[in-house]
Amino acid sequence: MENPIKILLIDDETDFTELLGENLTASGFEVMQINNPTKALEAAKSFRPDICIIDLVMPRMDGGDVVAALKSDFQLSKTPVLMLTALVEENPDDPGELQMKGGLPFVSKTSDLEVIINAVKTQLGRR
Repeated sequence: MENPIKILLIDDETDFTELLGENLTASGFEVMQINNPTKALEAAKSFRPDICIIDLVMPRMDGGDVVAALKSDFQLSKTPVLMLTALVEENPDDPGELQMKGGLPFVSKTSDLEVIINAVKTQLGRR
């Protein structure tokens, strides 16, 4: 049996991470949820995710800061990331299209689960 893809989900909104985490787990992924971005690096070091899904806007440490911390760690520097935010909207002509901003892939928080899963698979394929 193949090992499931490990996703570290980092978002300060507990209800959102629980719902998305449950849906991703039901879809066959292994998920760890972190609601305090200042603990994201420590969690990533212990969990060793295949990909991190990170909210952009969080208190104390925004998603860009979390990405910088991950990229500065030798063991985690190549871990793909997918930014998740309410600040971008899906392209109505192509809802599965990944939007790139600042060299990072973004998906809207309002995206369907299938769009998020496809974005995860796309990012893992780029490794």
